[in-house]
Amino acid sequence: MPASNPTTSAPRPGHRRHALIGVLALTLALLASGAASALAAAPIRRVLRLGDTGADVRALQTMLNEVGITTGVDGQFGSLTKQSVITFQVDAHLSPASGTVGAHTLATLDQWVSSGQHKPASVRTTPTTTTPVSTTVSSTGWVFPMRPKRLVVRPAAWTQDQGVDIGTVGNACGSKVVEVAMTAGTIVQEGIDGFGSAAPILKIAAGPLAGDYLYYGHAMPAIVPVGTHVVAGQPIAEVGCGDVGLSSAPHLEIGLVPSSLGVTCCVAFHQTSQQMFDIVDGLWTGSSAVPATVTRAALVTHGRRRIEHVAGITRRS
Repeated sequence: MPASNPTTSAPRPGHRRHALIGVLALTLALLASGAASALAAAPIRRVLRLGDTGADVRALQTMLNEVGITTGVDGQFGSLTKQSVITFQVDAHLSPASGTVGAHTLATLDQWVSSGQHKPASVRTTPTTTTPVSTTVSSTGWVFPMRPKRLVVRPAAWTQDQGVDIGTVGNACGSKVVEVAMTAGTIVQEGIDGFGSAAPILKIAAGPLAGDYLYYGHAMPAIVPVGTHVVAGQPIAEVGCGDVGLSSAPHLEIGLVPSSLGVTCCVAFHQTSQQMFDIVDGLWTGSSAVPATVTRAALVTHGRRRIEHVAGITRRS
């Protein structure tokens, strides 16, 4: 007879007691075997995406932290949680890295937690000043801001707005494309409106542009904290995956902000973008001339842009 038939007898108390003992024994076995992550994953019974809230989101955030991806645990699936998910998906080689948590992503994350696997340490490690951090440092102490160059699109595909937008081959992002300090300086800020919550700003330490700022738009995550003194070629962030800030695809917007403006970021459209383009293009081709000769970021004089060089022989107005 079906279990719904009213004539079916109810389970005897002894059977009920044995069932409870069995559940308790299974729970203790899970804990004793170190498979606590299975319990953490249990509340997640739906696809999680941007805008979701609840205990299952909190469980997800906790698991992300357990694998070394720092995430706020508040039960709200906001943009930062989405970026953490994308970071995990990229590191776990899951495709697409959409920031949405389905069955495959959840199962892989649970496996990482169970096995004690973490985000690759090589990405998080901050090189010291005694470590060779780049093989492309020019004679002026400047380097191209992204590596490896084989995953960066060529200058013909770069575009200008406030800074210079530099895309990646096949939309490579995350630990695949690292952003590095172009020159020695100090990270003075992370997070720029419109450019993402982790976008770093580097204050240049020395040379013709000392005191000016370089901003790295659409980066996620940052690798070094605010206040870190960095050397040319030292990794400071990764190219953000997905929509980081006002962005539709992974890329770096690198921009130059003159200290005379009194702000760390940012400049008007095309105010300093041509000069920034000249710098990164020169570093791309192996030339050290531009960083060595520029005295200041493009200045705004009577509503016109100009670029001055040390020798005083080149000026655009």
